[in-house]
Amino acid sequence: MVEIRPFRGVLYNPLVVEDFSRVVAPPYDVITERRMEQLLSRSPYNIVRLILRVEPDESRFWNRSAALFRAWKMGEVLVADLEQGFYVHRQTFSSPLGGSLTRTGLVAALRCRPPGTSILPHEKTFPRVRQERLNLLRACKANFSQVFTVFRDPDGEVLPVMEKAAAGRPLLEFRDDEGVEHRLWRLDSPGDLEALVRYLSERRLIIADGHHRYETALAYSRETGADDDPDNAAGYVSVTMVRSEDPGLLILPVHRILEPPLPGLREVEERLSPFFDSSPIPGDASRRRGSLAEAIQGEEKPAFVLATREGLVRFILRQGVQPHKVIPGKESRLWKELDISVLHALALDRCLGLDTDKLAEEGRLRYTPWESEALDAVTRGEAAAAILVRPTRMDDIWKIAEGGERMPHKSSYFHPKLPSGLVIFDHQIAFR
Repeated sequence: MVEIRPFRGVLYNPLVVEDFSRVVAPPYDVITERRMEQLLSRSPYNIVRLILRVEPDESRFWNRSAALFRAWKMGEVLVADLEQGFYVHRQTFSSPLGGSLTRTGLVAALRCRPPGTSILPHEKTFPRVRQERLNLLRACKANFSQVFTVFRDPDGEVLPVMEKAAAGRPLLEFRDDEGVEHRLWRLDSPGDLEALVRYLSERRLIIADGHHRYETALAYSRETGADDDPDNAAGYVSVTMVRSEDPGLLILPVHRILEPPLPGLREVEERLSPFFDSSPIPGDASRRRGSLAEAIQGEEKPAFVLATREGLVRFILRQGVQPHKVIPGKESRLWKELDISVLHALALDRCLGLDTDKLAEEGRLRYTPWESEALDAVTRGEAAAAILVRPTRMDDIWKIAEGGERMPHKSSYFHPKLPSGLVIFDHQIAFR
């Protein structure tokens, strides 16, 4: 059973902050050093000052964050909303695939429960990241961004309620520096709140993005004893819930950037040949025209493109190779037949002898949804290889999650990201 409830959000004061695009930021896990410098320069109140270490040697940044968070509330840079409610957050954006899309989510407080029943994860996480986030939560007692979740609404019962709220004047609206238009409304009609709580209690939620944030909130709920108290805000986490049927629910591929050196392309092809057919792609990464990932679109079998400074090669699983028989482990047949699973477990781990989990933890296997970023890293000599993949389908994410399994790290990228700093879930204020 999914347990949600309305809350009083903490928002930036429009009398202090005239341009919200200067204070919100992407989630912490996609902010590069260069991006952080840009965000810091945009405003003394940018949310990045609370969610990340500002100085490289700042080992306990969460203590500074907690003091700054208190100061911003006392100085009314941040103010509590007038009353409890849900929030409707709408993002309108240009799709990288062409055209414009709109995605609408419902922001609520979600009771922290162990994953696996009504709240389903779909990706693995990194312990080091969870610990840093837990320290921040302990110090500030607040969520500065939402966990992105997806639920099924086949009969469209939630959509009219959100649309009714969105027909009014928004609490705030702005366009961020990536061109995404944001609008936020409060939904506080008692009848609508009750209907949504009742309907969504029967749904399942998939954690689409924010696995670390959810696991951190769950750990904090347990250590504070809040998991036994339905009125303790420490037992909740702030989430944005998006309908699985929303036409703006866009999933991009997550390409791999590999730093450790690989053998030459010919040797890579030989090592992968028992399981993969390979074929060169004319040209090189630095002179590409259009998307190279299009070379594997439409393939029925798992496929990927490998780009090194030597050249470009397309790999497709050989006819007759059955991943569930050649990939070791207790995972299901469905899990072993995913593109990402075949790439990691069979091509990289088994054939090339790489420990992808360890490399990811060390930061030597990186991820990006942008093909140009992956290929440029190779061209500039910053990486040994780029691996271009296809996007994971929402239907497969549901099947894997409902089967109680998790995909490899960074198997999906829901675009655009939810911003940090839009609505803050402050434990001291949320349910008052």
